[in-house]
Amino acid sequence: MENLLNKPTNELTKSEREYLKNELNEMDKDEIKNELEEIRNAQEGYNTRIEIVEKETHKQGDSIKKLEKNTNVICSPFHSKRKRNFNKLCKARVWKLFDHDKDSCEYVLFSHFFFKKIYGDIATHFDLDTWHDLSMEKFDEENSTYSKAKEFASYWTPSNWYVKECINGMIVKRDKGILSPERCRALTEYLRITDNGEINPFVA
Repeated sequence: MENLLNKPTNELTKSEREYLKNELNEMDKDEIKNELEEIRNAQEGYNTRIEIVEKETHKQGDSIKKLEKNTNVICSPFHSKRKRNFNKLCKARVWKLFDHDKDSCEYVLFSHFFFKKIYGDIATHFDLDTWHDLSMEKFDEENSTYSKAKEFASYWTPSNWYVKECINGMIVKRDKGILSPERCRALTEYLRITDNGEINPFVA
């Protein structure tokens, strides 16, 4: 073919011209094929990079959603007012259990325990590490976790088991002589009016 390319065109025979034409067509096809292959490889590279970007974007979106969920809790600054109101609700419930009487034997014995226990029971009830993790998602809706937590706190009562545990612990301290005189007197009175601790006075 190289010899034919060096030969003047007007000296080429018809068969030689046909041969050259076919060869040149084949060369063009190969070049087009190579160019298409390069384009296809480049496109595959673009597609791979696009997939990576899409995966990263999706991953970041999931991370953002997770972060929003983990930070949309009652202890976040955005919900500080609702946290204060929830605290007031819990304290009001405990005060109601004591009939708002700081001089009662029940208050003297259990106030230290109940003002903490109500929050612990809220965390346990909603399967949380602490009540600070209480979800505030859609907090203003009736079926939100926050609404359910408020209802739970409004009707909370200490279990019979917990009340007995507290009493048994104070009896042990009394017998060891390390229970304060005020609590000793309150314990004596409490045991007298609750059939030696068998009655839970906080259950309606």
